[in-house]
Amino acid sequence: MPDTGADPSRRPTATDAWRALLPDAVLVAGAVPWLAPAALDHLGDPDGERVDLLAGRPVVVPRLALGHLRLTGADRVPFTHGLLSQDVAGLPEGAASDALLLDHRGQPRAGVTVVRRRDDLFLAVDDGAGAAVRRVLEEHVVFDQVEVRDLDARLVGATLHAADPAALSAAVDAAWDGSGEALAGVIALVDGRPEAGTGPTVEPATAHGRALLRPRRQAGAWAVDVHLLAEDLALAWSAWVRAQVRPVGERAWTAGRVAAGHASALGEGRLGLPQETGLEGRISYRKGCYLGQEIMARVEARASLRRGLRRVRLDGPPPGLGLARGWRIEGRDGRPVGALGSAAPAPDGRGWWALAVVRLDADDTAGWQLRVDGEPPRSGPTAIAVSLLAAGGT
Repeated sequence: MPDTGADPSRRPTATDAWRALLPDAVLVAGAVPWLAPAALDHLGDPDGERVDLLAGRPVVVPRLALGHLRLTGADRVPFTHGLLSQDVAGLPEGAASDALLLDHRGQPRAGVTVVRRRDDLFLAVDDGAGAAVRRVLEEHVVFDQVEVRDLDARLVGATLHAADPAALSAAVDAAWDGSGEALAGVIALVDGRPEAGTGPTVEPATAHGRALLRPRRQAGAWAVDVHLLAEDLALAWSAWVRAQVRPVGERAWTAGRVAAGHASALGEGRLGLPQETGLEGRISYRKGCYLGQEIMARVEARASLRRGLRRVRLDGPPPGLGLARGWRIEGRDGRPVGALGSAAPAPDGRGWWALAVVRLDADDTAGWQLRVDGEPPRSGPTAIAVSLLAAGGT
C-alpha cells in the first residue's frame, strides 16, 4: 500500500492527477444518480470503448468515484467487523473481501472492499459514497481505539479488465516490473476459491512507485482494482498505453456490468435487499451482529424471496447514461412488476440491456413497459417496451 504519511500539500492530489492526465476526457457530474463526484463518461469513442471491453480486450477504467479510507488503532478489526456485512475478523492478513454497509432496514448504504493489512484496514468505497461511509464510521466511534482517515486527496483508483488473465499480468508488469508473475499467482488462487468476493491482494513496489492490486472474477472476465498514489498515476497510465491497454470510461464499464449481470451496491442495491439485488455474496450469515444483521437473519430464516435481479431488454434508451432513477416496470394490467437499475446499449446492437429487480413469478413479459411518476417514458411515438433476457443473453 502506498505510504500516505508525507505532507499532501507538496504532492499532487487525485483531482490534479486526473485533470493533468485526461484534459480532453468527457466528464459528467450528476448524470449518474449514485455517483456523487464527476464520472469519466468516455474518452472520445464511447462505442469503440464499449466494444473493446465487451470483447474482453485489455482496458483500463479510471474510477473517479472510488473512495479510499484507512483505519488504524488497536480496535480497528472488531470495530469494522461490527459495522460491515462481511467477516472482517476472520479475514487473513493481505486478503480482501467485498462487503456492504447496511442501514437498519437491511438496504445498502454503500459497497465496500476491505483489505486487512498488518498495521491497518484499507477500505475502497464504491459509487462516490466514501464521505458517507466515513461519517457513519466516525459516528460509531465511542470508546474504541480507532482512527478513520480519508485518503481521497492522495490516492487514485482504476480497474484493469480483460478476458485473459495473462493480459492483466502483462499490464501489471508494464507498470510495475516483475509484479505480473505475482499477480498471476494470486489470480490462480482467486480462481480456485469457492468464496464469492474474497481473496488475496498484491502490493508491488518498484521504481515506478507502490500500489495495491486486488484481482476478482467477473462473469467470464477478470478485473484488477488498482489503488496508487496520485503522483504515480502518470507513469502507470503511460505504461498501460504503451502496452496497448485501452483507456475506457464509465459508460463502457456500465455496459460490461450489465452484460455480466454484476450489480452495483448503490445502483441495483438501492432497489431492495442484498438477496434480491444480486449482492448476497457480500453478506455473512455466521459472523454475529452488525448493522442490518437482524433483517439479514430474517431473510435467511424465511429462505424465500419474491423478487430477484434479472437482465431485461429495452426497445429504447432510458435517459442519462442509461442509469435510471425512479423508473418502474409495469405489466399489461398496470401493476408494478419491478424496478429498473443500470442500462446500456445491447452487445448485439439491438436496443438496450438493463439490470432490473423484478418479481420472480413474473415470467410473462407481454405488455411490460417503463413508467416514471405515473407516465410512460417516450422513445419517439411509443412507450419503451421491456422483456426478460434468457440466461444466455438472448
